[in-house]
Amino acid sequence: MLKISFIGLLCAQITLCFAEEEMILDAPENAYWHGPSQSWFVSNLGGGLSLDKDGVGWVARFDASGAVAAPRWVDGLDAPTGMAAYDGDLYVTDRGRVHQIEINSAKIKRSIALPDSQFLNDVAATADGRIFVTDTATNRIYEITAGEVKVWVESTALQNPNGLWVDGDKLIIAAWGPMTDVATFATEHPGTLLQIDLGTKEITPVGKGEPIANFDGVVSVEDAYFATDWTGGRLLKISKKGEVSVVLSGFQQLADLGFNPQQKQLGLPVMKDNRFILLSLEP
Repeated sequence: MLKISFIGLLCAQITLCFAEEEMILDAPENAYWHGPSQSWFVSNLGGGLSLDKDGVGWVARFDASGAVAAPRWVDGLDAPTGMAAYDGDLYVTDRGRVHQIEINSAKIKRSIALPDSQFLNDVAATADGRIFVTDTATNRIYEITAGEVKVWVESTALQNPNGLWVDGDKLIIAAWGPMTDVATFATEHPGTLLQIDLGTKEITPVGKGEPIANFDGVVSVEDAYFATDWTGGRLLKISKKGEVSVVLSGFQQLADLGFNPQQKQLGLPVMKDNRFILLSLEP
């Protein structure tokens, strides 16, 4: 592992877990920290930047330090993206379905189909077991509860939702931006950070709702959000009032991040370079 001291807008330590020649990663899309097992899970599209239903995607597993624990922890998926855990199971978004995987055994317990979906993307879980999934192409958020699926919210106000994070009684949405071409992901303007009240389903912006980035992922850290700008290759810090600062830049296809609150550490997958980076937020 290569450890680099980084001084800039944020004092940090970067741990580069590995690069593409080892082929443990292939278009890594999401990093998810699971506290009970002290594991980082990283989803891989497989076959490069491909969303084909080809069975060549997988989830890799790492320990808290970033060392490889199981390079093909669960294999044979299509193009897995977002992940979230609840009650000992990891929910993994795939093409047209969500896999419910038992973490202790690495076995798929069931695959839940989401009807009429087009581009399932991220997933988030509440403390009481409500599973939310974005469908970026259709401006939908599905809810899965006890295996039952329904469309929870569908609205153009979602601005083609990508990343999800549960923050108290709010569901935070990292929007890609209103798409003008689903095939190329072109947008009318960049997306913003949104929040949905879990009780009333009211959609409001974080801050003024101004265009910020083609967002991929978002996590909540204390009194702020950290979000990835996939197109711009930036890691952004956004206050609860919507104030934006650039933490890191210069990446290509910085994808859906995770957060380890015990070590105050972000997990950042870089799709273009097939890298998984651990970034310490401690000075």
